[in-house]
Amino acid sequence: MKLWRVTSPFYFLIWGVILFTSILSTLGQTEEVKAPSLEVLDSISKCYELSKSDSLSIQQRLKYVSSFLEKALFYERDSLIYNGLMQKTMLLSKSRMLDSAIAYSYQLYDFANQNLDTTYMLKASIKLGFYHKKNNKPTKAFQYYNEAFKISRKRKDSLVAGKSLLQMANIQSTLGDYSGSKTTAIDGVKYLENTNDLKSLAGLYHIISVANREQKNYIGAIEYNEKALKIDATNRGTQILKNTRANILADQKKYKHAISILSGLALDSLIKKNKNSYARVLGNLGYIKWLQDKDDRNAETLLLQSMKLREEIQDVQGLIANNIHLAKYYFDKNIVKSLKYAESAYQYALEQHSLTSIIESLSLIFKLKEETNDEAKVYDKIHNELIDITQRNREIYAVTKYENDKLITENLELETEKAKLEVEKAKEERENIIYLFGSIILILSTGFVVYLLQQRHKRERIRDVFNAETRISKKLHDELANDVYHVMTQIQNKRNDHEVLDKLEDIYSRTRDISRENSNFKINKDFVHELSGMLSSYGSLETKIIIKDIDDIHWSSITPEKKIIIHRIIQELMVNMKKHSQATLVAVTFKKGLKTHEISYADNGVGVAKNDIIYSSGLQNAENRIKTIGGSFIFDSEEGKGFKARIHFPN
Repeated sequence: MKLWRVTSPFYFLIWGVILFTSILSTLGQTEEVKAPSLEVLDSISKCYELSKSDSLSIQQRLKYVSSFLEKALFYERDSLIYNGLMQKTMLLSKSRMLDSAIAYSYQLYDFANQNLDTTYMLKASIKLGFYHKKNNKPTKAFQYYNEAFKISRKRKDSLVAGKSLLQMANIQSTLGDYSGSKTTAIDGVKYLENTNDLKSLAGLYHIISVANREQKNYIGAIEYNEKALKIDATNRGTQILKNTRANILADQKKYKHAISILSGLALDSLIKKNKNSYARVLGNLGYIKWLQDKDDRNAETLLLQSMKLREEIQDVQGLIANNIHLAKYYFDKNIVKSLKYAESAYQYALEQHSLTSIIESLSLIFKLKEETNDEAKVYDKIHNELIDITQRNREIYAVTKYENDKLITENLELETEKAKLEVEKAKEERENIIYLFGSIILILSTGFVVYLLQQRHKRERIRDVFNAETRISKKLHDELANDVYHVMTQIQNKRNDHEVLDKLEDIYSRTRDISRENSNFKINKDFVHELSGMLSSYGSLETKIIIKDIDDIHWSSITPEKKIIIHRIIQELMVNMKKHSQATLVAVTFKKGLKTHEISYADNGVGVAKNDIIYSSGLQNAENRIKTIGGSFIFDSEEGKGFKARIHFPN
């Protein structure tokens, strides 16, 4: 017993592991069964492509999409299920199987809702709105377009939100709820006015225009009609909007202007090619001509011509309008004909379940027919139904509008609070920026002052060097050189020692050269002549000096310190040439630049090895000098190939 108590949990654990492994194995097998092979995937894909082929009949395409959807559901592939349901609902709608299209649209909505997929919930809602509208279920259509609006609003999709409100406003307008349609359309404008969907925006303006017309607000009707015309560039849109404008003008008894618009449309070749559009224009033109002149026989011709075209294309909605117009035309002329057209309009309206048209045609029948008990019952029923639908639609949107307004208010409050925080943050940032700029200005000012002092000090140093060189030169010339010369004279008079005299003369020459190299020169407007004269002074019968474009540089705009440096560097080059190069030709070229000037030196002398250039104290002095004014000194030479140098200095 003790042994059993110790080992029984162990055995239970073993059996548990075995059972769990078995379950996992079974699940794995299930997953393997539901994982389609490449061949199956290819077959599924082929079915989907065939369902989209326009060369096949709708029934064949439906067969393929049903097969595709069946396999997608079996393998539980969400993306394939979505594609299958979207395609199947579209094909069912094309084949006018609206009840089936609606059923599969519900399936699409439920599947998307189960997956919390708002993208396909939105698509399903739009489909349900569209199919219910085609199926003469305005309340259901309105409900699902309202659902699409709510989803798109949450997704912050202004375009779809505005389009959904356009469809809702259209339904309200069709039901004669012009006040409701106007409110909904104005809300739709708020969503679409900042988008690129001008066609839908024009549609909303058109609905507002129609609502204003029905409410006898003709100024507002014309205003929104003009707004729609400005942005709808499509031929069909323009034609509809111009028809509406003619009707508004006719309501204002501006028949001549209205007839002018419709007559222009009737002559349009593009409208003539479209029987639907042409019939609408002719019908409106005939009716307005009759309004202008009750005895105008041309009005009857136009109305009958319009009727014939609409019968050819089976435009039931258009036939309702035509029959009502003819019933009114014959009302005072021929009661039998008037009643005939009124009843015809009534039958077409019943067929279309067009509630407002049923009401309008029945109101004519009541005036024309003596016994109207049956029609009166229908009138009462439809009138109540119309009121009920209108009320329900208003209630549906009222809740959504309340939620929308509440959301807007909450967002506004959040934005206000956010704006306050942003203002405070902006204020703090401005203060930080002011402090930062203050610090930067202080640093820059300090730096600028230091820079000015450094430049001033640098200029003073250059001038001091120049003055020192000038003093040395003067002293060498005035004192030392003259003393040497005086000694030479005395020796020459007392003893004829040519060797001593030669040495003294050499000392005198070198002293004179040093004096000349460091002598004073003018740095004012005569600087060009000074520089040119200095260069020329190094010429001789054996050495030709060429000076090119020295006047191109505006020397008057160059500071005195720079002139001193340039003069000394060029002089150093000339001294170097005179002592070492044995050159017969020297060229010094001056070139003006926007930011920097360039001086090029070249001779055909014996040249010098690069190492000798590096260790040349004279050239090193020249390089050090040019650096003090932010310039550069580049030289190049090889033995036997002359000497070249380029000097760059800032303007």
